[in-house]
Amino acid sequence: MELNPQQIAAAKARGCTFLPATEEQVARLTMQRRIFTIDGQPHVAIRQDEAVKETHGAIAMLIEGDTPQFEETTQQAAAAEAEVTLEMAGESAAARGGAQVVRRASRPRAPWRGAKRGA
Repeated sequence: MELNPQQIAAAKARGCTFLPATEEQVARLTMQRRIFTIDGQPHVAIRQDEAVKETHGAIAMLIEGDTPQFEETTQQAAAAEAEVTLEMAGESAAARGGAQVVRRASRPRAPWRGAKRGA
């Protein structure tokens, strides 16, 4: 999400701070929509305890003058980061020639409706 000077000023007025993002943060937080572009450079947005990086949705609400109704806890942010780290590790292993881990949503299977199996 590219932020213009007015959006940055509005977010800062609501208690946000923008910090330059490291390469590791860009790789880890882009999927979570927690990386912002300011003058072509990646940044993260933080509020209050500085442990939680804000999402595009939360910043958009702050810019509009609303307060996000759902405040993400530090534990929730850590869990989301851990999940993305695992996904990235699986992708890295696949790129090195290892097997890629693909998680499937579990769904109930329908009963067999064809001829008897093994017949």
